Amino acid sequence: MSICTRCLNKYAINPLQVEDACPTIVHEDVCVQGTVTITPSVVSGETRSFCLGKPIIGNCCGDLVQFCSFTVSQNIRVQIPLKFSATATAVPNGFVCSTP
Repeated sequence: MSICTRCLNKYAINPLQVEDACPTIVHEDVCVQGTVTITPSVVSGETRSFCLGKPIIGNCCGDLVQFCSFTVSQNIRVQIPLKFSATATAVPNGFVCSTP
C-alpha cells in the first residue's frame, strides 16, 4: 500500500489551528425595532397667590366647592435618547464524522 502525499497535506495541522476554537467575526445587517411609549407627566411647581382688587365683605358670588380644577395643555417636543443594539445566540447543530 502506498501513502498518498496529497492526503497527508489535507489534514495537516497548522500552528494557528492548535487552539480549542477558531474565532471568527460575522456581520449581519438587520432592522431593529422597538415600541416607545410616551406617558404624560405634569408636575405642579411652587404655587403663589396674588390679591385681585380689594377684599370683599360678605360671601363669594356663586356656589362654594371644595376645589377648582381646569385643563391646561401645552405642545411639547419630547427628546427620546435611544440606543439600538442586538444580541445573538449560537446553538450547535452537530457535526459530520469522517469515515475512518
